[in-house]
Amino acid sequence: MSEKRTLFYKMQMLLLISLFSMFSVLVCILAVFASDHLKFSVQIILLCFLACTIWILIYDITIIFPEYHYYIKLCRRFRDGQIYQDYIDHIGGLFPILKDDISRLDMLLDRQNTMQLSTKQAEFLALQNQINPHFLYNTLDSIRGDALAAGVESIANVAEALSTFFRYTITETRNLVTIQEELDNVNNYFIIQQYRFGDKLSMNIEIEDDPQLILGMQCPKLFLQPIIENSILHGLEGKTDNGVLTIHIELVDQDLHINVIDNGSGIPEDILDELNRSLGRVSVGAIVEAKGKHSGIALKNVCRRIKLLFGEQYGIHISSIVDIGTKIEVVLPSTAKS
Repeated sequence: MSEKRTLFYKMQMLLLISLFSMFSVLVCILAVFASDHLKFSVQIILLCFLACTIWILIYDITIIFPEYHYYIKLCRRFRDGQIYQDYIDHIGGLFPILKDDISRLDMLLDRQNTMQLSTKQAEFLALQNQINPHFLYNTLDSIRGDALAAGVESIANVAEALSTFFRYTITETRNLVTIQEELDNVNNYFIIQQYRFGDKLSMNIEIEDDPQLILGMQCPKLFLQPIIENSILHGLEGKTDNGVLTIHIELVDQDLHINVIDNGSGIPEDILDELNRSLGRVSVGAIVEAKGKHSGIALKNVCRRIKLLFGEQYGIHISSIVDIGTKIEVVLPSTAKS
């Protein structure tokens, strides 16, 4: 029997013993009205019950009541804001049936605090760096102007894409954006990558069902760009022929499925299995892992943010065939912008 369940079962025992004591009182009443030849037997029984009652009182005073007062003090300290984790760890001993509910509540509170902390950190970083981004934006705008004046449109386009990309990445502090905003950011990121790779890299965006409805749905900010970057870095960068990225978005059973598909080198089966297992184990807690080829650290962080915002049933799954390509499937709730 676990330590947390001790008081609960002792209280159950106390209830049974109390009933036993009440029965002893009834025996006393019978002793008063019993006939003379029964009185001796009743007296013997009464003495036994009296001994049990004395033992019960000693047990109550020395065992149960100190623990009861411990939980009273625990609840009072929690109510006054003096403790939290001790309360969560020990209150299940009072009513074991509530242990899972308390753990669930603790997880939800932790998730809410993590989201608030994440938002505050983003706001702090944006405030801390408010001078540098403007310097960066102005510099990029100047480069774009000079490039247009010199007739070098490709450099002007990249400078504009960089400026817009950094504005979205650094200045915006919202946790949720629309699919349209996220795709616009991915387009800017892809323009930057295309300047590096040229015609060797192309990207297609496919939206099924109702494009207008889907583009207005909410998603985590900057969830898509790390996935695109991962596909280019691990899948397409080493290709000698044309690399193609496809973003396919559709509604499936009231959920939003975003598939990022590449025709790159693929992932070996053993590494793929480990990646999917690790993505399945991702929780709202911090991820601490070394970076490396196919470590999936970026995907795990995106998966963690999705679960943090929407729940454990959402996240990322990867399918891949070596020398054929990889599909990274992201599942989100179909949440319209309020």
